[in-house]
Amino acid sequence: MIKKSLLIIATILLTTIYSFGQNITNSPYTIFGVGEIDRNGFNNSKAMGGLATGLRKSNQINYMNPAAMSAQDTMSFILDIGINGIFKDLKSSTESSEFNDFAFNHLAISFPVTRWWFAGIGVTPYSKIGYDIQQVGDFAPNDTVQMHYDYYGNGGINQLFISNSFKIFDNLSVGFNFNYLFGSLEQYNMVFSDISIFSTVIADEVAIKKVTFDFGAQYYNTIQDKYFYNVGVTYSNSASFNSEKKHSVLNTTYNWSEMTIVDYLKSNSRIVDTITSSIDSKYNVEIPDRYSFGFTTGIENKLIVGFDYSYQDWSKVETINSNDTYDVDQYYNFGIEYIPNKYSLRNYFKRINYRAGAYLNNSYLKINGEQISNYGITFGLGFPLANQRTSINLSCSMGKKGTTDSGLIEENYTAFGINLTLYDFWFIKRKFQ
Repeated sequence: MIKKSLLIIATILLTTIYSFGQNITNSPYTIFGVGEIDRNGFNNSKAMGGLATGLRKSNQINYMNPAAMSAQDTMSFILDIGINGIFKDLKSSTESSEFNDFAFNHLAISFPVTRWWFAGIGVTPYSKIGYDIQQVGDFAPNDTVQMHYDYYGNGGINQLFISNSFKIFDNLSVGFNFNYLFGSLEQYNMVFSDISIFSTVIADEVAIKKVTFDFGAQYYNTIQDKYFYNVGVTYSNSASFNSEKKHSVLNTTYNWSEMTIVDYLKSNSRIVDTITSSIDSKYNVEIPDRYSFGFTTGIENKLIVGFDYSYQDWSKVETINSNDTYDVDQYYNFGIEYIPNKYSLRNYFKRINYRAGAYLNNSYLKINGEQISNYGITFGLGFPLANQRTSINLSCSMGKKGTTDSGLIEENYTAFGINLTLYDFWFIKRKFQ
């Protein structure tokens, strides 16, 4: 009882911490749509190139395919918490800049309800917006006057998921996620001249709240009690958000000071005059259907290899900053995990999970005739602790997004993550107290 009480308290505390967390990103491409969408699961999946749809492990939470949660033992409980970080180099054909940050990423639990029904709940980022683009140009009527432009974006969408997974037959499981998407997308466009102390700021804040669903299935079997294979599919329904958009035109004295425009506007000591303000309670934001297929195979308790493919057609979507900038989004994920000897007693290194992978994403953004691609390699480690099911998982992704062609931005990044997966057994009556 004491252990369970401490676990409940820890969960509440971590949920409170998460509510104050911030999404980490710095990408000019997040000015479009709902931002940078996170589809790579937790760190064990990220280390395997984002493999998730066909991935099925008894000691890991895989909310990306809810059918996978039924792999868990019927008397077990899993809690997963993690943080992520990133180092990024952004460059155009003429300039470059660097960015780095880290933040709390996710909290999730999963547990059995009956022998055939498993459930989970968690909070994780769905999409992230973060950019600060500054430009300087001549004022056309007077070349001696320079105009300064600042485009700033912040915020994102969080996902609260409630998963249910059901064992239909010995080799078939199905499941669904009930998702509550919530958050705000803030965008500020500011302009001022070098001969004036005042600047004009156009501020847009979109508040998003929406319920969506993910459906998944997995078929799994073994060959000669040693080799296995899993086939998984998922479907995420399209969502049309009747969001609330607050639009304001402000007159301020802000001119690229050390604080961001958001912090400046929140400071009561600053000069801010509202020229116009309006609220659109039926502002439309859309996310299309998404389909994915995955396959894994290997040797039980030793080797996993697999791939995922996902498809999402954004070409007909009307959403934030929609101006013929969207295309078909396709994701290819490849991954491998190897455990030299899971049950080795003398050599700890043989019990470590060694993971690697690669991914290619032809994203939904098409700018200046260029579809923005994102590709990279991944690797990571899973360190078993205590009962061999509890583990610390590390992941690292090294990749490139975008290009310097056609006046665009190239992003070279290294993303890392660490999560603790706590695994315990419930309802086991001790023989000795």
